[in-house]
Amino acid sequence: MNTTSFLRGVGAGAVAGAAIGAMVMTRRGAMKTGVGRAMKRMGNAMDVAWYDFKHAMR
Repeated sequence: MNTTSFLRGVGAGAVAGAAIGAMVMTRRGAMKTGVGRAMKRMGNAMDVAWYDFKHAMR
């Protein structure tokens, strides 16, 4: 697995998810709450992906 392509894919997925989430939200208050939850989920997913990646490289 190429590290650069992995990181590009993760980054592209994060950007795409944020863009879709911003389009789906309608109210300003809901957008703030939704974006906060999405960022937390994305952070958790990134942590798990990074842990799995490091574990696979051993």
